[in-house]
Amino acid sequence: MRIALIYYGGQYNHLILKNLKYLGVDVMTVSPDRGVEELNAFDGIVFSGGPFSVEEEISKMGNSPVYVKETSVPKLGICLGHQLISYVLGGKVRKAVSPEYGLVKVEVLDNDTILSGFTKQFNAWESHWDEVIEPPPGFRVLASSPSSKVQAMVNQDNTVFGVQFHPEVKHTENGTLVFKNFITAIKK
Repeated sequence: MRIALIYYGGQYNHLILKNLKYLGVDVMTVSPDRGVEELNAFDGIVFSGGPFSVEEEISKMGNSPVYVKETSVPKLGICLGHQLISYVLGGKVRKAVSPEYGLVKVEVLDNDTILSGFTKQFNAWESHWDEVIEPPPGFRVLASSPSSKVQAMVNQDNTVFGVQFHPEVKHTENGTLVFKNFITAIKK
């Protein structure tokens, strides 16, 4: 299995690589200026976190909007990647009223798909100034927190996922499950 990790300069990118490699995945860091055909050659795509705001700086994210819309492989967005997927597919993203940084209590509303195996509440590491306030049409919300109502989401086909928190950071309880569940979704 090969996964492309789209890199935006996020501080935890190396931890995403480490988690996926630990799970036996051949993962390759890819800059966001590659062609769609090249990305479709992978089995899945992970959109990493990073310092950009999708509303104000999407031009700094290269071909990422095209990857979201035109690639046919399963996708996982983490933090900025979560916001990117939502924004490009018609959801609403804005500056957070209460930005989250550090440990946050996340409530699981539906532990289907990407949150399979999670408890009803868990501690997750957050680091974001923007937030998804409404998922794209056809997506359902899987988890929320007091300051961010869309902590996790999935599309109707269970092939496109987004998480606001950082599953790759050891402070997120059972964060590795997000990657295991994404791998399971790819194999289906």
